[in-house]
Amino acid sequence: MIKGLDHVGVVYKDFSKVVENIKDLYGMPKITIVEAIVEINTNIKELTKPLKIKLGFARFGETMIELFEPLDENSIYSEFLESIPEGGIHHVGILVENIDEELEKWDSRGIKRIISGILPTNRFVYYDTREMFAYVTELLDNVPPPKI
Repeated sequence: MIKGLDHVGVVYKDFSKVVENIKDLYGMPKITIVEAIVEINTNIKELTKPLKIKLGFARFGETMIELFEPLDENSIYSEFLESIPEGGIHHVGILVENIDEELEKWDSRGIKRIISGILPTNRFVYYDTREMFAYVTELLDNVPPPKI
């Protein structure tokens, strides 16, 4: 079951000016910025594993804007910038109650998985919904994965 919209993921070659504009125009006093290396699963051999990215997080009530700046040339984010050099909305993050049930439903409909991964706070899967919605859909839960 879908719980709600978690975030909108926006990709830029360099998001430093965007951060200043968000602070100024939206009145956001703080935007958290981190560089991260994220282990991913993918069947797309051209994609760099792990992902190396710079991230910015700005929370607006219950929804977050996630800013992405790729730090390598072979990622889904750098691929996006090849087609849209100025950057823009890449994906919408949807929080789900039971990610396993949702994955089964989405997979059964033939929607292609792009990447998936496990973070300390959740699991996520990107689905290629660009033909349906003009953006990628990320399904995520907010339950830490079990420790093995």
